[in-house]
Amino acid sequence: MEGKKKSFLIYFDSYPLLSALPMEQRGLLLSALMVYADRVWREPELSPEEVMGQFPMSQEARMACGFMAGNVARDTQRWLEQRRRRDQRRQEQPQTPSLKQQEDAFQLRHAATRRLLEETRET
Repeated sequence: MEGKKKSFLIYFDSYPLLSALPMEQRGLLLSALMVYADRVWREPELSPEEVMGQFPMSQEARMACGFMAGNVARDTQRWLEQRRRRDQRRQEQPQTPSLKQQEDAFQLRHAATRRLLEETRET
């Protein structure tokens, strides 16, 4: 699939949630978010809980992860919509001929011009 999603955002307003967690729980939360963000653009029905179940997070970390995953899901939906609109615009635009096609068209025009010049010389 063209246009693979390569990133996700973590917002500064999540810092109070993160700073209240022990370091190990922060790492588990970030790992769960990475997995969720990497999968949710391909599997829009994926729930954060499905991913969080793979990581031994505390209840506080799960709550923070759920909040942050909501932002990831919202941003991902925006990204998917932008990508859909971009792809639609590309399909609506006339296709630019390839370099080979341009060269072939030039050769045909050149040959036609040469024939016209030869015909005018003969008359």
